[in-house]
Amino acid sequence: MVGMCHMFFDSVESFQAAFAPVAQEIMADIPNDTDQPPLIQISEVAVG
Repeated sequence: MVGMCHMFFDSVESFQAAFAPVAQEIMADIPNDTDQPPLIQISEVAVG
């Protein structure tokens, strides 16, 4: 099984601030849902 999620943050720093407090819990839960290794991709959305 593969899952994917798009999340939008104002900056990499705001993502890190939101993710860091729960990172251990989230990462520990991943094997309950998939046998694929986690991949976090950070991209910039350009609108114009």
